[in-house]
Amino acid sequence: MIREFTRMNANKRERIHWRGLADDFLMPVVTKIVEQKKRPNRRNVYLDGAFAFGLNDNVIARFRLRQGMSISAERVAEIAAGEIRQECFDFAIKYLQARLHSTAELRRKLVRREYGQTVIDAVIADLLRMGYLDDARFAKSKALLAAEHKHHGRRRAFVELLKAGVKRDVADAALDDVYEKADSTAAARLLAEKRAPSLKKLEPAVARRRLAGMLMRRGFDYETIRPVIDQVLGNRGGDGE
Repeated sequence: MIREFTRMNANKRERIHWRGLADDFLMPVVTKIVEQKKRPNRRNVYLDGAFAFGLNDNVIARFRLRQGMSISAERVAEIAAGEIRQECFDFAIKYLQARLHSTAELRRKLVRREYGQTVIDAVIADLLRMGYLDDARFAKSKALLAAEHKHHGRRRAFVELLKAGVKRDVADAALDDVYEKADSTAAARLLAEKRAPSLKKLEPAVARRRLAGMLMRRGFDYETIRPVIDQVLGNRGGDGE
């Protein structure tokens, strides 16, 4: 007879069918494990000669499933949980292969896929232990991108790290390292020089305000902005005029 096992994982329903006997003392036996034709990293598992479920290779190995072994309903439950966890882990790896993520970013994406909190916690713990997740490394990389390629000031870079879920102390440490070596004045001057031609027809005071606003949105502080504007636009329209 066909028995059906259904487990709920938060909002995600996982269902496994398996062939067994009603008598708990007569557990079904794994009669065949074969590779799936279109997905070589997965195996079809047969119990008592009938297809029962498909599993990832890693789940097969983790539970040491092999032909001839008996399998209980409790074991099926454990395998179901293991398959969900492996699927969640695989999605996490795909995200990390595309780009670095903070722990918080990755958690949000896995939550959107409706995995339960327990599963997500376990997967993130594995990724941290394996070194695939590292908020300090993520913060340093994002800070370098902000300073060297986007020409953002430290203030904006800090805000972006907080938005990504990086803790304040981790963000500060990364920014201290990057912006201590970065020439913020040179970066601000480069941006100002690119913008200056479009401001030529404006009144000097208006041009200064617009240029200052642009640089402030980029995250530069006033101590950096004022001398840059003086260099690029001159002192016309400055304070005191």
